[in-house]
Amino acid sequence: VLVTGGGGSIGSELCRQIAKYAPKKIIIFDIYENNAYTLKQALDRHYFGSPEIIIRIGSVRDKARLREVFEEFHPSSVFHAAAHKHVPLMEDSPFEAIKNNTLGTYNTAECANEYKVSHFVLLSTDKAVNPVNVMGSTKRIGEMLMESMSGPQSPTRFTAVRFGNVIESNGS
Repeated sequence: VLVTGGGGSIGSELCRQIAKYAPKKIIIFDIYENNAYTLKQALDRHYFGSPEIIIRIGSVRDKARLREVFEEFHPSSVFHAAAHKHVPLMEDSPFEAIKNNTLGTYNTAECANEYKVSHFVLLSTDKAVNPVNVMGSTKRIGEMLMESMSGPQSPTRFTAVRFGNVIESNGS
């Protein structure tokens, strides 16, 4: 199982929940190594190396890096949590939100399709419903990408789940 943004507040909780189901491996893909490393240490202490927790550092903006990770591990499932989530900050830096939340989602979904991943889950937001801000708009576009990539032409089942404000998360 590959979790993008796996070291973040939502991604790390996903990793904790996924570990309970005893997959062979969990690949934490994140741009920030400190949180990913801390999470790996905690999961290794709790699960004693089974599942195997692996960290790969990189950005979902970098399709070549994503391909390296998909080629190395051939994940069966992908949980895509990597995103910029702070509404006010994304209003001030809209192109960064577009690059990360939209292009990053597209890159990750394309790799999932290319490598015939069974399931791809986009972690979205309630702010994608009739979006009134940049962050919500970029996440809505990500959801629309999931819709457009789904269907009989794809080996991957694409889905999106919307979260509201998550207690103790680092989002807005």
